[in-house]
Amino acid sequence: MKSIKIILFIVAFSPVIICRGQEKGNSFIGLSGGASFPIGNWGKVTPASSLISLEGTVTDISGYANTGAFGAIDGAWFFSKHFAVGGMFKYGTYNLHGMDSLSYSYDASFDVDTTRLTHTEYKMWSIMPGLYYQLMIAKKLFLTARGLIGISNASTPQITVTIEDGGVFDPPIVQYSSSKASLAFDIGAGLRYEITKCFAIDLKGDYFYTDPDFTINNSSRINNAGREITEYHQPLSSFNASLGIAYMFSRK
Repeated sequence: MKSIKIILFIVAFSPVIICRGQEKGNSFIGLSGGASFPIGNWGKVTPASSLISLEGTVTDISGYANTGAFGAIDGAWFFSKHFAVGGMFKYGTYNLHGMDSLSYSYDASFDVDTTRLTHTEYKMWSIMPGLYYQLMIAKKLFLTARGLIGISNASTPQITVTIEDGGVFDPPIVQYSSSKASLAFDIGAGLRYEITKCFAIDLKGDYFYTDPDFTINNSSRINNAGREITEYHQPLSSFNASLGIAYMFSRK
């Protein structure tokens, strides 16, 4: 948090120090944020009927990730008119949806009166360097693109199921959170509009992909039934839409 405040301070006050009409192109540092839409099995919900098991546990490829929110800091130095090298740090969180399906599957599998399900959320950060591109398509309006590759660290949510039967509470069933780092890449494009000589507004869309192999620990359970995940190895891919502001320096 302290480092983010320092970066915000630099972005806010650097025009006084740096914006001098230098000889380089549209090098920049920017802040952005937006919505992230999970793709594939990571964002899917498995019907309760497929998770009910009275004898033996059932695995599940669905990730139940809901639309998330993220913030990013990125910057690039243009070594030519159109191309630059740079990088991005991004952090996002994803809540869960479809929890009614999970709750009902535990009700039926354990043949109990009620279950109550609580959970945390997915958390993910990434650091990715790469190549940036920029092309003027109208006065003050630029087409931008980037291709990045680096490392991502993601953590799964902790899911706790409290079981009540005949007024008696059984020990809760817990799927513990797990963290894993993995290779990641991001490709995207957008539009940049210059609102002043030094500041611009960015509208971007990008595709993000990482494929961690999580090992999931679970608490012991009285009955060997219902849904139980010991490994989750599905791509955590998403489409992201963001709006941001960029401070440009080394201007011609």
